[in-house]
Amino acid sequence: MILTSMLVLFGLFLLIGMPMGFAMGLSAVLPLWYQGQVPLIQLPLRFFNGLDNFALMAVLLFILAGNLMNVGGITERIIAFARSLVGHVRGGLAQVNILTSVMFGTVNGAAMADTAAVGSMMIPSMAREGYDRRFSVVVTAASSLIGPILPPSITAIIYATLTGVSIGKMFLAGIIPGLLVGGAMMTLTWFLSPRYGWKPVERAGLRTIGSTFLGASPAIIMPVIIIGGIVSGVFTPTEAAAVAVLYGLTMAVLSRRMNLRQFLAFTLTSAKLTASALVILGGAGLFGWVLTREGFGFMIEDALMAISTEPAIVMLVILVTLFFIGWFVEGTAAMIITVPTIAPIATGLGYDPLQFGMAMILMLLVGAVTPPVGVVALLACKIGKVEYSSTFGLLFVYCAAVIAVVLAVAFVPALTLWLPNALMG
Repeated sequence: MILTSMLVLFGLFLLIGMPMGFAMGLSAVLPLWYQGQVPLIQLPLRFFNGLDNFALMAVLLFILAGNLMNVGGITERIIAFARSLVGHVRGGLAQVNILTSVMFGTVNGAAMADTAAVGSMMIPSMAREGYDRRFSVVVTAASSLIGPILPPSITAIIYATLTGVSIGKMFLAGIIPGLLVGGAMMTLTWFLSPRYGWKPVERAGLRTIGSTFLGASPAIIMPVIIIGGIVSGVFTPTEAAAVAVLYGLTMAVLSRRMNLRQFLAFTLTSAKLTASALVILGGAGLFGWVLTREGFGFMIEDALMAISTEPAIVMLVILVTLFFIGWFVEGTAAMIITVPTIAPIATGLGYDPLQFGMAMILMLLVGAVTPPVGVVALLACKIGKVEYSSTFGLLFVYCAAVIAVVLAVAFVPALTLWLPNALMG
C-alpha cells in the first residue's frame, strides 16, 4: 500500500510541475506520515544521511573550477583548436561542435553547462554558415552527453559515493566510453552532414594548429593534473577538485577577465547549482530508503529472475528499464533511486561495478535528450530557436549511436576496466 501510494504521489507531483527533489521527498514522507509506523524524526535524518559524504564536496568544487576556466575565454580557445583539427573534415562545424564537447567535457563534466557554453557559440555560427538549425541543435545536444562521461564527471562521483567504488577508478572507466561516444557521433555526422548544409572549411596549417593548441592548453592540462594526481596517489578526488579550483582561479586571474565581484558571483552560482543537486540527492535518498524498507529491491530482483536467469538477458532488461526511466526522471535522481536496488543485482550476476556503473550512466544520459522531458535538448532548442518536436527524428538517430556504445560497454568489460586496472590496479 505504501509503495503504491508513493509511486502514485510521485507521478502526480511530477505532472503538476513540482521540483524533482521535493516530489521524491514528499511522495516518500506523506504515506509514512499517514501510516504512522515510522517516527517522523527518522525522515529528516534519512534525508541528510545521503548528503553526509565528504566526497560530495568535489561536486561543488568541480562545478566552480569549470566556471572559472570558462571566464578566461577557454570555450573560444577550445573551439578554435577543434576547428584547426577537424574543421576540414566532412561535416565541418558539426565535427568541430562534437570535438569541442569532448574537450570541454574534461573541464566541466556537466551536460547542461556544455550545451549552454558550446551551444550559445556554435549554433549561431553554424546557422550563419548555412547549416540546418535542427541539425545544429541536435548535434549540440547529443554531443553534450559526452561531458558527464569523461572525467571529472559529476555523475561518476555520485555513482561512486552510492556504491563505494573508487572515484578515481570511475573517472578512468569513463575515458574510453566517452571517446567512443564522440567517435560514433563524428562518424554519424560524416554520413549525415551533406544533406544539412555542410560547407567545406580550408585545412589549417601546422602553425595554426600549434598556436590554437597553445591557446587551448589550459583546458587540456587540467584533466591531466586531476587524473595524474589521483592515479599517482598525490591527492584524493576531493583534493583534486580543490586543486582544479586553484588552477581555474589562476587561469582566470592571468587572463585579466575576472575581478573579486565576479569571483564571488561565480562561487554563488556554483553553490546554487550544487544545492539544487543536493536537494535532489536528499529527496532521492529518502525515496530510495522507503523503497528499500518496503522490499522494492526484492520485488525487482524476483521480476528480473522470472524473465531470465541469463546474465546477458537480465542486463538488457535492466538497460531497457533505465532507458524508459530516463524519459521521465532526471538522471541524477534516477541514479540515486535505482542504484541501491539494481547495482547489487548486476554485481550478483558477475558484472563489475565500474562496468555496470558506466553502462548505467550512459543509458540514463540518453533520457536527457529524448522526449518527453529531454532537458538538454530543450535547452539546445531554446538557444537555436527551433521547435523541440521538429528535432525528434534526428535526436533518435544520434541516440541510437549512444545506445550502440552502451551495449558495447555492457558486454565488453575491457572498455571500462582496462584503464582502471592498468593504472590503479
